[in-house]
Amino acid sequence: MALLNLFLGAVLWPLPTAQAAAAAAAPPSESTTQACREIADALPAGRVAYPLQLAYTLETQWYWSLALRELRPACIVSPRDAEQVSAAVRVLNEHPDVQFTVKSGGHDPNPGHSSIDGGVLVAMREMVGATYDAATGLARVRPAGEWNDVIGDLEPSGVTVVGGRLGIVGSIVGWETVMPNGTIVNIDAKAQPELAVAMKGSGSIITQFTIEAHPIGQVWGGARIYDESKKDALYAALHSFVPGNADDPKAAVIFTDLATTLNGTAAIVFYFHEEPEKPTSGPLKPFLDIPPLVDLAETQSYAQLLKANGDLGSLSVARFSFRTFTIPYIPTNPGLYAEISAKWRAITSAYLTLLHPTAQCSNDFQPLPAVIGRRSEARGGNAMGLASADPDRLVLELQCGWVNGLDDATLYALGRDMTDWLQGRLPEWLAQAGLEGDEAYMPLFMNDAAGDQDVTGSYRGYARYKELQESVDPMGMFSTRAGGYKY
Repeated sequence: MALLNLFLGAVLWPLPTAQAAAAAAAPPSESTTQACREIADALPAGRVAYPLQLAYTLETQWYWSLALRELRPACIVSPRDAEQVSAAVRVLNEHPDVQFTVKSGGHDPNPGHSSIDGGVLVAMREMVGATYDAATGLARVRPAGEWNDVIGDLEPSGVTVVGGRLGIVGSIVGWETVMPNGTIVNIDAKAQPELAVAMKGSGSIITQFTIEAHPIGQVWGGARIYDESKKDALYAALHSFVPGNADDPKAAVIFTDLATTLNGTAAIVFYFHEEPEKPTSGPLKPFLDIPPLVDLAETQSYAQLLKANGDLGSLSVARFSFRTFTIPYIPTNPGLYAEISAKWRAITSAYLTLLHPTAQCSNDFQPLPAVIGRRSEARGGNAMGLASADPDRLVLELQCGWVNGLDDATLYALGRDMTDWLQGRLPEWLAQAGLEGDEAYMPLFMNDAAGDQDVTGSYRGYARYKELQESVDPMGMFSTRAGGYKY
């Protein structure tokens, strides 16, 4: 969402890479080829696509990061419903040496999570959209497509569900999921509370979510872009916003510190307020008193807001990396954000040169106020372990965009250098915040993590969830053969 290169004068374009040629030349194993044939026999005609077919080509291009478009699965399975997903999983059970992965929207930039080379890709793109039941107040959301599809489908009913850039707290109350043995199971949060908690923040094959809907009308929000001279004022506004968010839970911000090779640095703040008018008081006011260079925030529907934010993030055509870290809010250290931004800029500056004219990197500060832990615990809890005793925190997202696949290792290493530095600084920051024991818990946020980060291992309930995972997947189908984060 921070990649506003069109406004900053740099649109990224792909270059051919050696990796693409190597991937195209790697043949699948005979076992994988046989699994593809058996899945095709088990499903209706046209549900399995192979290299050189149009459906295969289109699906492999349906990724946000260009790096993933170079991976070549042996076949692509495109189920329309849970029964077809189940049929594919049952076949995969018969071929224990075949690797596979599941893809929904294709936004995760980590190779091997929703993409695969030489294995089976189960692409859920046709399982998209949402419906609303006014009698129960519940929305039923299918797993693929874009969040725009979900919010757009719910908008005529005047409701929404929790998603990106939304400052309210809702709840998933049910999951239709395909188990490792291919059985379709419906998990109810009230009837199976422990399993429900494990589902919130863990990776699995979900074919439908049941979510409590929330009435919503017009909202105020959007992106504002600021020049370098406004950074100090914006950092001060961020520092006051984090604890102030408890006084106005309808407000949300994501603060992006962006550096590009050709255009220097800028700050982008994404705003959300669940009211139709721009707020004139409260935690957002210090931000809104700072004049922007570009102002895209306005009163609009929530669906329009999400689409506008998404359009900005989709303007670039590049390879991308994510990496995440969680930091404490330190009331006595308002200079923390500038320190972090300066370090990330120093680490990336050697790459952001005229040798890479369209490259960019950013660090995003995402407030994680204590109220989220309280609300989550009241609704049954979550795998990430957010709880009522939590302090205020912030989630960092580190990301870069570049064009040449030969530079992949370099850019991934920059992110590791930054999180190594953050890990070294964390004990001092926890001491400054007066946090110890359970209060010093800083779990990683899965949505923004790199593939080599141990996200589930950072959860305080890891041992319990690993035991639960092993009980439902004794053969390790998902834990050893599928893409994504594992217990």
